[in-house]
Amino acid sequence: MSTYLNNYWSLYSEFINVFKNMKYRNIPIALLTNFYQQINDELRLEMEKEDFSLKLKYSSIHEKREIQPFFDKILRPIRIPIKNQPKGKVVVNSDYTRLPEKTFTDYFRKEKTIIISRSKKPELFGISNEYIGKFKRETNGHSAQLVKTASRILTKYKDHPALGNSYFANTFIKRIPTIVDAIETAVTFYQEVQTSILVIGTTEDVVSRAWAMVGSMYGIPSICLQHGILMGEEAFIPVFSSHVAVYGDYEKQWYMTRGLQENRIEIIGHPRYDHLFTKIQDLKVNGSKSHLNPSKIQLLITTGPNLDASKLTSFIAELNLSERYQILLKPHPWELAKNRTSLYTELQKKYNFLQVITDRKIDTNELIMNSDAVISSLSTVALEAMILNKPVFIYYFIQSNREYDYFNGLGNYVQRDPKELVKMINSYFQEDEERKQYEHMRIKFLESSYSVSNASSELVKSIEKITGGLNNKNKGGGE
Repeated sequence: MSTYLNNYWSLYSEFINVFKNMKYRNIPIALLTNFYQQINDELRLEMEKEDFSLKLKYSSIHEKREIQPFFDKILRPIRIPIKNQPKGKVVVNSDYTRLPEKTFTDYFRKEKTIIISRSKKPELFGISNEYIGKFKRETNGHSAQLVKTASRILTKYKDHPALGNSYFANTFIKRIPTIVDAIETAVTFYQEVQTSILVIGTTEDVVSRAWAMVGSMYGIPSICLQHGILMGEEAFIPVFSSHVAVYGDYEKQWYMTRGLQENRIEIIGHPRYDHLFTKIQDLKVNGSKSHLNPSKIQLLITTGPNLDASKLTSFIAELNLSERYQILLKPHPWELAKNRTSLYTELQKKYNFLQVITDRKIDTNELIMNSDAVISSLSTVALEAMILNKPVFIYYFIQSNREYDYFNGLGNYVQRDPKELVKMINSYFQEDEERKQYEHMRIKFLESSYSVSNASSELVKSIEKITGGLNNKNKGGGE
């Protein structure tokens, strides 16, 4: 691990150890906060220093393999063994799951499934919907008491590098009412609705995490889908659900090296990508491509936060020298939302062959399909493009406090040097042998990272395995 991540896990375990006795419904409150969001730039810089860990007294995590076991030990007192509940419902939390309508209609039994959401509609996608607000209860008194307790504890650590950091401390304090509310809402729901399993899209947020934790108190299993490619590990571990559903073997090995038991990992892909395999067939049938200039090679470039501006600028300038390309550049949604696109619009003014796409409604998959190649940062778009049989070149131009190895299986098709990347792109479009080599690399990469063509089916199979076949449409009078 990098220095920052070593210090991150040491600090996280120290934070939990300090607050482990501050509980609501027997759940340590500190487990519910999204820890990395409490770290501001000032603290982050301190955590990148080798001697940061010397300032910690109660840390328990010092190696990768200790991460998940530490949190499992803290949670062990509240968990009970999984119960087989044949009359229970499959409950899908709509937040972050990104399950397509087709997944619900084709694979989930209506009479055995409930969606929990922020909508008051009686049904979503033909499935019964429960409004989450219906299960909220008054918790202000409990929250106020816990805020006082937390504040009292924090006064003892004014000289602590994190607990004495005002942003870190205030962010935690402000979240306590939300945490208590989420726990109580989940308790109310499980007491009123018999549940066989919970499907969630992440445990990064307070609500999803609370529902998974509270469910474990009732012997209710949960399966957490993978919400994006595995880059920032703070967003994926610790695991608070009983099971995780991952894209491929890469993620399985990644979790196991961090201490998660193999029997809690299900390789299923994600239903949100199932349509890509249909699009591959449509592309073969239709064979249509929309070019701004049919005589040019159309490249799609997707960006991301924390890019090295000088490297990206150099890369665009090198591509321009070829005079054979035209570029569509699509900023990351976060950059569009934060209006961080000035670098790209300035490049568009300078180069006629570059067009920046700022319309958020444009389907990225359509852009991929209508391009000759995709050039991406460390992004899910690169994975989607490979699934769609497109050549993908990865530029490692990000400024980061750790190394990302997800795309390392692509070998020379991942480049840190702008000139070398342009050479690789030129070689691909000029040499048959290079194209053959790339295709071999792409297939090999997907074998490890994403080999599932029907994740909806695999999700239901995993639910059946965990619950004993409660949701199979072909069993028990399903539709």
